Amino acid sequence: MLGNFGTSFLAAIVLGLAIGTACADDPPKPSFSIPRLSAPPKIDDLAGMAPSGAAAAMHKVEGFIQARPRDGEPATQRTEVYLGYDDKNLYLAWICFDTEPNKIRAHLMPREQAFADDFVEVTLDTFHDSRRGFIFWSNPLGVQAEGLWNEENDNPQWSWDTTWDSWGRLTDRGYVALMAIPFKSLRFASADPKTW
Repeated sequence: MLGNFGTSFLAAIVLGLAIGTACADDPPKPSFSIPRLSAPPKIDDLAGMAPSGAAAAMHKVEGFIQARPRDGEPATQRTEVYLGYDDKNLYLAWICFDTEPNKIRAHLMPREQAFADDFVEVTLDTFHDSRRGFIFWSNPLGVQAEGLWNEENDNPQWSWDTTWDSWGRLTDRGYVALMAIPFKSLRFASADPKTW
């Protein structure tokens, strides 16, 4: 049991990986405090393509850039991610807008086999060293995969398994996804505050 994180839990999360060494010209990575939630969010809290219920208290992250096909350019579709936590889980609520929602690729299939679908993914660098990370991935219907990344291998190790929950739903303006990642499924330094 990890215990109570209290209000000292701090996370600096970069959604996606910038592989390579940092140089003096690199802009500083954003940091923010993730709020403690009084109740866990539900996928229904995202149904209107805006957070409601417990999700309304989560921290909003937006302004993403592309990795593919044009690395470093602004994203062509708007995505918002909301983060929060409680004693047991880190929560990520994704709102993914699409100007052509009828073209979203989403299939119900065995986990870790939906890589041809649209997806959301977070890499958690829980040791804050830019050398390794836990990957959590979900397609628009909540089909999930998880893996490990390290600086020595550009290809994630999808054979790593842990227990976590994901939900997803298509909407008339895109899709929404919700991840609940148990702290007991992660490894991280014991120092407080926790900076990821």
